[in-house]
Amino acid sequence: MSRAVEVKNVLFCKINEANLHSYFIDFDLDDEGELEQMLKDFVTLLAEEIPNFALGYHQGVMVPQENILRVLIEAANSIYKIDAYEKSAETYLNGECWDDDIEEKYLKRGEFGELILHFILKYFFNTLPLVAKIYFKDSYGHAVHGFDSVHINPVENTLWLGESKLYTDGKRGIDALVGDLFEHFNGDYFESEFTIISKRIKDTEQNLVSAGTDPEYWIKLLNTYTKLSDKLNKIIVPMFCAYETKLFSKHYGSKEFEKEYIEEISKLNDRFMKKKSSHPWNKHLNIIVILVPLESKKKLITALHRKLKGLQMLGE
Repeated sequence: MSRAVEVKNVLFCKINEANLHSYFIDFDLDDEGELEQMLKDFVTLLAEEIPNFALGYHQGVMVPQENILRVLIEAANSIYKIDAYEKSAETYLNGECWDDDIEEKYLKRGEFGELILHFILKYFFNTLPLVAKIYFKDSYGHAVHGFDSVHINPVENTLWLGESKLYTDGKRGIDALVGDLFEHFNGDYFESEFTIISKRIKDTEQNLVSAGTDPEYWIKLLNTYTKLSDKLNKIIVPMFCAYETKLFSKHYGSKEFEKEYIEEISKLNDRFMKKKSSHPWNKHLNIIVILVPLESKKKLITALHRKLKGLQMLGE
């Protein structure tokens, strides 16, 4: 069974429209014959994706079989060198949880929204990480600022600049995404970020060639003197929000569940579309809204930290 098929057996695509996609962790029978969400399987798949998310092509394309464990440990260690992830682990593994009002906004990065976005883009949209941000961390141990994902689709020659949110309240998550859209999608921000991204592409040119894409194409696209209109024609903007919901208290597969699921996702999408409509580039941005309702944000994040901390311990 291919990796993509494994992923799609666990993360179910419920809504698949041109500019709106929604997924949820699928259900399977437990030992008592009852349906439960496949949270354990989803967490395992995410953990196995950590090397590609954290290291990308900066550590090479193919990992020899005898090095797989070492690379997993290295990737887990690199995650926890980022201050936000370490503080998140301390909080969630102590049975606590950050709320949506957390003052130090950069700490929200430690809740794995970027990882889940990376995961969905790779397996449902066939993208590759052009830049692995965890690999390039700043001197303070914080993850590199900027877009939450910098992916490419080498077949369509499109650049995917994504933003991610993992919130308790879906409406507040949507509002935070809109805030990122206005803050990050403008000429000044593009110029500063594209300069940084271009330098990192040059650091990993050979590995990108080995992966089947031409680094020079992306460097030219990001060049200061490439027309903004030409850049936007090649940019896809995935706006991702995972959030808690009471939907899963309904009987899975029932008409009530189906109806309320569609209504909830539609309302959140309408909220985003209305708020982003005043953006100066509104008619020029190819935005894909990606929504993932969760039974429990706390349960998911805690399970991920337990898994990654377990990988870390294998290297001690």
